[in-house]
Amino acid sequence: MRSSHRAARIAKFAVLPAALLVSALAVSQASYSAFSATTNNAGNSWESGTLALANNASGTALFTATAIKPGDTGSKCITVSTSATVPSTLKLYAAAGYSAGANSLGDHINVTVSSGTLPGTTTTPGDCTGFTGSVVVPSTNTLTTFAAAKTSYATGADSFALPAGGTRTYKIDWTFTSTGSPATDNPLQGNTASIGFTWESQS
Repeated sequence: MRSSHRAARIAKFAVLPAALLVSALAVSQASYSAFSATTNNAGNSWESGTLALANNASGTALFTATAIKPGDTGSKCITVSTSATVPSTLKLYAAAGYSAGANSLGDHINVTVSSGTLPGTTTTPGDCTGFTGSVVVPSTNTLTTFAAAKTSYATGADSFALPAGGTRTYKIDWTFTSTGSPATDNPLQGNTASIGFTWESQS
């Protein structure tokens, strides 16, 4: 009897370390699952760029040539500038509403357009002093053929890579060409032709 009582006591105390071990393991796992760590990258945002164009003759016709006759010529410069925050491609085309005149004076006004730069900070409308550039609309174009060929951005002349905040100057030359005969030149007397020039940039 005494022997079996002692065995029961030994078995009872033997169970205690195992129970403590299980309890310690449970505490260890509970502590581990409570650990955490984070890292954050806040304040992400997006803002679109802007395009804007202006010219130094805005609101004023570059040409108001009057009493012209065959053989007369003229030239003026206009500077296009941008306050855009992104680079773009700049093109020139004829504005809507071109008029060749009742007797097609526009067929006899040849126009040449060159794209380039002016030195320093020249901003006077029409001033071409020191202009350097290259031809983007050849002299074989009359006002009529230019207006017919350059009707939109898609068909526009130049395709200049305009940087953000950049400028580009255009020199426009015209010549009143003679037909070589008074009989055909005379009907052009008192005629008018008008055209607008549009510059557009796209990014």
